[in-house]
Amino acid sequence: MKLFLRVVTQFCAIRSWDKKISLKEKNIKGILVSLREAPYSPFAKEDPNLANLVMQLEKLSQAIDLPIAIGDYKKDTFTYLKKLSANTSVKLFQNINTALLFFNPSALKKELAVLIYDDDRENADKISSELVKLGYSIVHAHDAEDFKLKASAKKYDMTITHTAINQSKSKVSATQSLGLSRQLIMNLPVFIDTAVNSLVTITGLEAQKIKHEIRPFNEKIPPQVIIAAMKFKGEISGSFFLIFPRELALIALEAMLGESLEADDTAAIVDGVAEFCNIITGSAKAIFSNKKLKVLFELPKTYLSLQVALSDTLGSNGVWIDMQLDEKPFYMFITK
Repeated sequence: MKLFLRVVTQFCAIRSWDKKISLKEKNIKGILVSLREAPYSPFAKEDPNLANLVMQLEKLSQAIDLPIAIGDYKKDTFTYLKKLSANTSVKLFQNINTALLFFNPSALKKELAVLIYDDDRENADKISSELVKLGYSIVHAHDAEDFKLKASAKKYDMTITHTAINQSKSKVSATQSLGLSRQLIMNLPVFIDTAVNSLVTITGLEAQKIKHEIRPFNEKIPPQVIIAAMKFKGEISGSFFLIFPRELALIALEAMLGESLEADDTAAIVDGVAEFCNIITGSAKAIFSNKKLKVLFELPKTYLSLQVALSDTLGSNGVWIDMQLDEKPFYMFITK
């Protein structure tokens, strides 16, 4: 450990410009420092070597303008490392696979299903929001037992626990430029998960998230759509849009009611999409309440005209989410 710290200190003395050029030429995405062979006590309440390591890695990260993480630590050490790194950009990744998720997502297959658990719910939300922005599908375990049960089923591509992604200033500014609050970004998985779970429950049809991207409202969607939107305010504020192609809206509504409807009964179909929006946001509100977040949803507003709906988005960037129900596309858009 002492030898390593001396090396880091000497490395920091090298001119920053030279390091940046060299590392960028090599296309290095980030640095993971392994503690696998490091001599430290996982049960010690304080360890000056670990404290010094975090401090030196923070200096190095700022000097070379690259993210740096500590990995391969013992589980009993995570809480202490988390405390040490809380006000830094030094990240904590339990292993190399977790580091790859964040540092080089292009090296992994698209649409990974990731299972997350952390007894610190706020930390779990931070991790989820970053992974959602990278295009991964996220499932939260409710507690340690639920995590073990879900992980043992081996339905997920990767599991994450004992991880902290301590945001750098550049990440924060990127969130601000998007125009969405940090709290809303952190809770995007709530809207996605509740949409999937609610539609599966009420229709019996298979639902899933396909991908998402940061962009304005997507105008390149089928012309025959029915849109329901809800504004929400409180500790989290923004607008939620649910966009259903008319044909799929009819299929979903008939599946929910268990009876056939007239294909030209526009009023019934519009009411049905509004009810889907009510159910999704109602479930989201219940989750926010459990997280002690006060969020008030207004009554849904419906649109048959894409242009009228667009006028209510102010042209703002948001998160556009491609979804599927019964293997047919529908969409969600969340903006400020």
